Amino acid sequence: MAPLSRVDHVIIAVKNLADAAATYRRLGFTLTPRGLHEGRGTGNHCIMFKNSYIELLGIVDDIGAKGRLAERVNARGEGGMGIAYGADDADKAAAALRTAGIAAEDPNELSRPLELDGEREMVRFRNVMMPGLTLPNVMQFVCTHLTPELTRARHEWQLHPNGATGIAEIFVATESPASRVAEQESLYGGVLTNVRITLSKRDDLKARFGKALDGAPLDGVVALSVTVNEPDATAAMLEMAKVPHNEVGDAVIVPASAAHGVALQFAED
Repeated sequence: MAPLSRVDHVIIAVKNLADAAATYRRLGFTLTPRGLHEGRGTGNHCIMFKNSYIELLGIVDDIGAKGRLAERVNARGEGGMGIAYGADDADKAAAALRTAGIAAEDPNELSRPLELDGEREMVRFRNVMMPGLTLPNVMQFVCTHLTPELTRARHEWQLHPNGATGIAEIFVATESPASRVAEQESLYGGVLTNVRITLSKRDDLKARFGKALDGAPLDGVVALSVTVNEPDATAAMLEMAKVPHNEVGDAVIVPASAAHGVALQFAED
């Protein structure tokens, strides 16, 4: 049995968190309250679904920003930064990864404050990093939520004006997808229970997304497919918000240049 079975969330790195939050609200998403990474000059908003979420991870203090995020944005610009897999027990996940031949670090406990209903709460995680993985420009790790009641229990955070219900597919551009398959299969057996991960050459993804990929990094996470209840209603909402988009078949595509470095496809499940 493969050590991992599901995606917890996907990370989009942005230069300015406030700007990105405004963009994604205009795209019709409901965002969680801002979380801050104290001492790093960074923070996040999350777009929650029933069994996954999108994390907007960005800079809130240009002068005080430091660490991996600031380096990444300065070097590569905005766009997909990482994929976090879900696990119920970080220690068991780390052990299973090592059994599968994957170098897994010991679980690392992290926390960040969250202002919620006038109270200061601490959101806590235990993450397992896998620094030996070779998929270029995709940080892959395991995330275990120690305080899910602070992130997942709010049903209103899962109600999105654009009708979004979940992440269907994560598209990763890489020059040699065939050479990456074995490593990915060692992580999750090639199949995840809630989200598909597709590795393709960028030219092949261009055939699907066209110019919508302009503005995304050359490799790494470059596009997401998000399920919605009614693509026509989503398109009408985007039209009213004056968001650039194209209707391709039964799907609606927002270019990466209008979504901080990640092309977004909205389609029925």
